[in-house]
Amino acid sequence: MKNIARISILALLLVAACGGDDDDAANNGANNGTNNGNNGNNGNNGANNGPNNGANNGVLPEGCDAFVAPSDDDQTAVQTALIEAQDGQTVCLDEGTFTFHTEVSLSVDNVTVRGTGSDKTILDFTTQDTGGNGVAITSDGVTLEHLQVLNTPGDGIRATDVDGITFRGVFVTWDSEDATKHGAYGLYPVGSLRVLVEDCVVSGASDAGIYVGQSNQVIVRDSEAYANVAGIEIENTNDADVYRNHSHDNTGGIAIFDLPELAQQGTRSKVHDNLVENNNLPNFGKPGSTVGQIPGGTGMFILSSDNNEVHDNRVIGNESVGLAIVSYAAIFGETEDTEFEPYPEANWIHDNTFENNGTNPQGIAAAATGERPVPDILWDGCINPDLVNPTGAERNCLGDNGDATYLNLLLCGGESEPDELACEGDPLPAIELD
Repeated sequence: MKNIARISILALLLVAACGGDDDDAANNGANNGTNNGNNGNNGNNGANNGPNNGANNGVLPEGCDAFVAPSDDDQTAVQTALIEAQDGQTVCLDEGTFTFHTEVSLSVDNVTVRGTGSDKTILDFTTQDTGGNGVAITSDGVTLEHLQVLNTPGDGIRATDVDGITFRGVFVTWDSEDATKHGAYGLYPVGSLRVLVEDCVVSGASDAGIYVGQSNQVIVRDSEAYANVAGIEIENTNDADVYRNHSHDNTGGIAIFDLPELAQQGTRSKVHDNLVENNNLPNFGKPGSTVGQIPGGTGMFILSSDNNEVHDNRVIGNESVGLAIVSYAAIFGETEDTEFEPYPEANWIHDNTFENNGTNPQGIAAAATGERPVPDILWDGCINPDLVNPTGAERNCLGDNGDATYLNLLLCGGESEPDELACEGDPLPAIELD
């Protein structure tokens, strides 16, 4: 690692390293998302056994317990099918566009909602005028697959306090050029256990595309996030495995962070084998919000979270910074939450590839002075003063990250040593959803 001259003012860019509760920039970012949901369309291959026109003859398609086709009253037809579904049944939605004016809810356990493909079965909420989200799930063991959710005024799909939720081959997006009409989150499981997000795509969210909060046992894989303010966020969550994702053309790429005054503090996120590139989208988040302050060009960041392993990722072309590790205390000051531990500790960053980052910092970061490019990896340098052995097991460690450059911002005083983070951590196991 190279030790670069101090650039203290860069710490300001990390003020926004936390989750959220708008303009042509969002649309321009979406145009950069050239994959256009290709990863989500991978789920289409599994949808071939889903609904077909055989239901028109009174015969349910194979694997379906209920079948709904677009009609003059999609709201009633779909909501009724979800209310009448029995534990363990599959509700199939035919090809075409379903139009809704209010939130759709599901409260029956172990139900699968299956479309014919994320580019074929479209749940359109453009005219929604009632309800906070597009689809709201409060039951356990639910799977949503092979469908698209379009233009929700709130979150695309929200699952709250559930045990077992799977999003597979789902595409959530907003197509309005007016970003003030974009919902905050695409996929939003919160307070949940055993969360699986795979082969999904989210674009256009005014906060985070794929968000997992205050949850346990999580897998986010083989998915794509682009043209969001934040691509993928893991917040106050334990035991997450985030891998083989493509987070690009967002304002910020991948975030792992903890905030005070929430039900739990997170730890042990394993983030690996992801491509995090060109997250240089000008911010279109809600004015005045914290997320609205994130400067474009932020690749990855860790805020106040411990025992995370970040490895074998490619972090490329993020114009403000490749990866930042920062404490809540240094940025926001003290909190009244006495149970909250604000310092990021025992994080192991190793075997990643950093290329062409920090070349043109945006927003607050553009005011930084010093070396160009901005170093790939930034640490605020803050250590819990109450630790007996702050250079022991609690150390953040940087392994072999090739030619990546590193900077200690020294926000809490002290001196920077070239080998201060030259150590190894403990590898985290892969997550299995039992």
